[in-house]
Amino acid sequence: MNVRIVTDSTCDLPRELVERYGIEVVPLTVFFGDEALLDGVDIDAERFYRRLEASKVLPRTSQPSVEQFATAYRRVLGSGADAILSVHISAKLSGTLNSARLAATEVAAEAGRPIELIDSKNVSLGLGAVVLAAAEQAAAGADLASVVAAANATIGAVHVVCVLDTLEYLQKGGRIGRARSMLGTLLNVKPLVHVEDGEVAPFDRVRTRARALERLAEFVREHRGARRLFVACAGNDAEADAFIERVRPDLPGTEIIRGHIGPIVGVYTGPNTLGVCPVMPT
Repeated sequence: MNVRIVTDSTCDLPRELVERYGIEVVPLTVFFGDEALLDGVDIDAERFYRRLEASKVLPRTSQPSVEQFATAYRRVLGSGADAILSVHISAKLSGTLNSARLAATEVAAEAGRPIELIDSKNVSLGLGAVVLAAAEQAAAGADLASVVAAANATIGAVHVVCVLDTLEYLQKGGRIGRARSMLGTLLNVKPLVHVEDGEVAPFDRVRTRARALERLAEFVREHRGARRLFVACAGNDAEADAFIERVRPDLPGTEIIRGHIGPIVGVYTGPNTLGVCPVMPT
């Protein structure tokens, strides 16, 4: 069975993996003032962080339209897919899944082929991990039910933790969630946040960047049995590379996937974020 995977650009998967598995990525939009830029099409992570640091106004984001999703679904089905699994950013963080659902209902009815949707309850690395697991099953020729099962199993096997320079971007962007409890206590403190039940929540807080990175490394070591480790950064590439070399000896047999936090997620995390996502066996 030819099952294809559709996702949105908050998955932050490396382009190489997207192309290898034929994943259809529907872009969200980032706005600098009145200038609208499609994530991964009109602007990439490197250009975004340069503009973010120079911008006096916080950029904003917009979910894909129903028509964008409908166009993507029709394109995928038109290329010969028997079914689609569409996996997206947590519904608690974005209305993207709702746009996808409306489009899927319309296109599945007209095409007579199934389009299943999944709320990953995650974002960025966590969403990417779920998408990749589904894409691997699809590439192996699995039927739709098996691909859905692989995605759902992976949702419970991932845990995203990030070191932020500041909570300012999360707060101003309206995505701070339960991490709001950390506000007012962060003078000279580096916050660590994680994704829990589909929203941002406090993970830890420490006094220095060095201690924050050590706490992140401790978290990775606590997941020594991980099948994969995703590591992504927001303009701080040298720091991310050094972090990987720091934890690699503790992770024999773990595949490490290095990526970048893209423009949409970067609006809310800010520059110099470092995130990890271990994927435990399912």
